[in-house]
Amino acid sequence: MTTQGVVLIDLMGLALIVLLVNLVRTQKLYVGYAVIWLVAVAGMMLTISFAPLLRFVTRAMGALFPVSALSLLAFVFIFATLIFFSVKLSALSARQAELIQVLALKDVLAQEGEGGPGRHPAPGDES
Repeated sequence: MTTQGVVLIDLMGLALIVLLVNLVRTQKLYVGYAVIWLVAVAGMMLTISFAPLLRFVTRAMGALFPVSALSLLAFVFIFATLIFFSVKLSALSARQAELIQVLALKDVLAQEGEGGPGRHPAPGDES
């Protein structure tokens, strides 16, 4: 990779790091997620900045060109990130369903408490 390409990618990486730090500082991004992204950005910058490491990764991936190896690594990272966030979303959905059920039960109990235990007014009965 050319020196100009390495410098450009490193500058983009630094911009991403600044963005991540700002998002954590303003509490728009959870620190745990920021660490994942920081490791990914730092790994990308390290791999691209050092030619011997890039050649090693390319050979280890069985690729002929560094771009192919980096594209495969990016695909694997994106796929793993999607699985991670799908698991988190599933947990949040289950928690939401549980909270909705608890809220509905509290509402039913509150209504029974107002009308007396076991007393359910007939349709059209306002008293």
